[in-house]
Amino acid sequence: MEIKPEVRELALKIFQRKLDFKFKPDADSAHVDKLVESEPFQEYIREAEKQIEKRQQALANNKQYPVIEVPADGKSGMVGGAYVLAFVYSKRKGNLVVKGYMREVEQYIEKNIKTHYFVNYSLWYLGSHRDIWKFWKDGIGIHEPTRSTRRGKPKKEDRKFVVRPYVDWNYDLSEEEREEKYREADEQALKFKRMPKRWIPEFDKF
Repeated sequence: MEIKPEVRELALKIFQRKLDFKFKPDADSAHVDKLVESEPFQEYIREAEKQIEKRQQALANNKQYPVIEVPADGKSGMVGGAYVLAFVYSKRKGNLVVKGYMREVEQYIEKNIKTHYFVNYSLWYLGSHRDIWKFWKDGIGIHEPTRSTRRGKPKKEDRKFVVRPYVDWNYDLSEEEREEKYREADEQALKFKRMPKRWIPEFDKF
């Protein structure tokens, strides 16, 4: 059975990552081909196919949004090496999806969207996946709901997304002054059962 190039490439990355192994730049291509065709390696092929299918499904669920693919710059790096689908919700440019590797996608968004947006970075790295939410303005955080654990369910108010200013811990402030800053942040906080799928006027106050 013919293996798609993108499946082969990702499967080799997963293989190298899990075995803490790296091919030499001058590795014999025939040797690599033999490895890819071997029965044990099919585990990595299947894992790569599943991950690519999940990426495609995530895009299909947001097919009404324009999709921009950002080419890789070739530089290495742990965070920069994570493949990401960035779902951007902006005030001036509407909703769009930017896909590519983390570093280049972040740079594209900062350069081209610039202000008044929030984004859900859906990261895919060698078989693992996680989401990161980010607000365009420094000092404003998007906090995800607290999940249920074996110890029990979180409080009702903790089961929501919260958009609010960060409060820096300042040792020069008195306890009363710090408490006042927390109260001010709490007063500005916005809570959602689910994050909006567009920029809303309430975000303008930040």
